[in-house]
Amino acid sequence: MDNLLIKEAPSMSTLIKDDYGEGLKRFPGYFGGLIDDYERRLPHYLSDLTMAWSRKTLSAALMMFLATFCSTVALGAAIERHTHHSIGTSEYLLMNGIAGIVYSIVGCQPMLILRPTGPITLILSQLFTLSIACEVDFFALVAWSGIGIGLWMFAITAIEFSRHVAMLSCFAHDVFAVFVSSIYVVDGVSGTIERFNTPFASKAVFAFIITVFLIAVAASFSALRYTKSLFPKTVRYLLADYALGIATAAATILSYSYGTAVDVERIEIANTNKWFEFISAKPTLWGRDWMVPVMSSHNAFFAALLGLAVSLPITVFFYFDQNLSSLLCQTKEVGLTKGSYYHSSFGLMGVFNLIGPLFGLPFVTGSLPHSPQMVKALTHDMKTSGKPLVSENRVAPFLMYSGILLSYLAFSGIIETIPVAATDAVLIFVGIEGIIDTRLWQRISVLVTPDSEMSPDIQFPNAARKFTLLQLAVLAAGWGLNMTPFGLAFPVVIACLVPIRAYVLPALFTNFELAILDGEGIQLADEVKKEADVEEIDHDHLHVGWSGAVTPLTPHSTKLNSDANYYPSE
Repeated sequence: MDNLLIKEAPSMSTLIKDDYGEGLKRFPGYFGGLIDDYERRLPHYLSDLTMAWSRKTLSAALMMFLATFCSTVALGAAIERHTHHSIGTSEYLLMNGIAGIVYSIVGCQPMLILRPTGPITLILSQLFTLSIACEVDFFALVAWSGIGIGLWMFAITAIEFSRHVAMLSCFAHDVFAVFVSSIYVVDGVSGTIERFNTPFASKAVFAFIITVFLIAVAASFSALRYTKSLFPKTVRYLLADYALGIATAAATILSYSYGTAVDVERIEIANTNKWFEFISAKPTLWGRDWMVPVMSSHNAFFAALLGLAVSLPITVFFYFDQNLSSLLCQTKEVGLTKGSYYHSSFGLMGVFNLIGPLFGLPFVTGSLPHSPQMVKALTHDMKTSGKPLVSENRVAPFLMYSGILLSYLAFSGIIETIPVAATDAVLIFVGIEGIIDTRLWQRISVLVTPDSEMSPDIQFPNAARKFTLLQLAVLAAGWGLNMTPFGLAFPVVIACLVPIRAYVLPALFTNFELAILDGEGIQLADEVKKEADVEEIDHDHLHVGWSGAVTPLTPHSTKLNSDANYYPSE
């Protein structure tokens, strides 16, 4: 029996595999994964259009338009504040709309939502600070960074390096999700606090009321999803889906309640023509041409060296951000029938991030939580005969991105009615929602709960506290580095999640504890224990690998096995 059940754990080199499953394979030569993605997706292209004839298409497009539009406008207002009006909502909406439309047409996984995200806003803020410190042109620095990022992303696509995202466990996913979500919260809170540094107390107080009001309305409507005492289920879910849009509209109405008695700061769009005319699109910075003079800007050579240097840590972050977004909208649980695609999506992001900054536009990457939300929005309530669970199509994202672009080109006057205080509230609400949706947040109460009052679901209180504190320590390290002059190196902390999971966690926890804390929870742990009991093997000799799959190890083995893929649940 020992020969059948106990095998030596592989070395770290064997963890880096050539095949983790569909869409996560290494091919001979270069760009084989990119080619494979398109060879697998092209036969489905016609059905990507015909499957749009579903009641889900229009509702998903509208719901995701409101969610993405509100967040993009909020981030645009935040970056305009951080960069002293150098870049703002105009660039964010343009890049979101143009890149998204192109991706929805040519991308292999059109339901992946791309946009300028909270981390991108943080990165651009740091690049602006760096440009001032080094006396180089901000737009030239961003453009050269984009050139470097594009080249690095092409190289990663060429060797199918995105396949290694399958090695990430719940430990890494939760830390990353909380870090990204906390960026939104920090941006929103800092914007709210900054208003009280002005001598206009009434203006700051009223803005604070607008912020709190929007958060309260959005939270109330969002909570309808979890109550059964009000309205039929269909109505409750409909109101919850549009919670952010409803709250933004309500906050905008509230902002006009005092007329001209209180001055309200509103979104500003650099667009002199309020009707549809593409030529009227103008940069936020007055007098700037769209094309960035990368070769003739101030200290152009130094800007090029600096931009290419910082492109590496930024690419490291994009690697995790983009591939985790792809992973979470293509999990096995969501029931997609047309395959999984990673390399082509990553390569296209490289194209967008190379070209966009040359025109002073922001970077883009896959968005959390919007990517899984799009798939969920296109998911039918139940399977019906002859129909797939998800209406996988290109039309819904195309309509969503078109709405974002059209809102800027044709209806910028409406956008300018939104108070800036409402955008801060949107950032805070989106960030808090992202944080509370993680297992880290759900487990954080163990730090202050006595063992006698602990939930029966927490089988190992001390291990849970230690695991949670370790995750919080990694988060603190990321934010600590971000607040130093070397803030652009914070992706290094994110990259360390892989070796921490490989070497640190197995040294601090038993395999059975990891099955609960970093696997699929209680059910998986029961299966581990059951298998251990049946096979008469002590559970301390069983190891749960990257995927949560149980692999028996020798008593002297401490390294991980990666015999199965890991697909973290949403």
